[in-house]
Amino acid sequence: MNEYISQQSCRNKSCSNYGKNDKKSISVHDKKQDRLRCKLCGKTWSAHYKEFHYGLHTDLTKIRRAIDMIRAEIPIRKIARLIDVSAGTVMRWKKKLSKQ
Repeated sequence: MNEYISQQSCRNKSCSNYGKNDKKSISVHDKKQDRLRCKLCGKTWSAHYKEFHYGLHTDLTKIRRAIDMIRAEIPIRKIARLIDVSAGTVMRWKKKLSKQ
């Protein structure tokens, strides 16, 4: 968890620590759910909010396999069949990946 603190900044736009990577003003709020807290304003957020898989409910292993196959230009339906998810799910991941 501590490796995420150095990459994080407060998400509260009205906080003086907003956008600054100040390790001293960020602490671990909940280890189980990987949440961090700004010591200045008290705002909490997920340590993974900047990562691709944030908010997705599928197993991370499946997501990584799908991303590798998308990059290898394997057809969407085949990817969906191989990792046992719907083709629509793979399409959403592909769109999300193209926005990064």
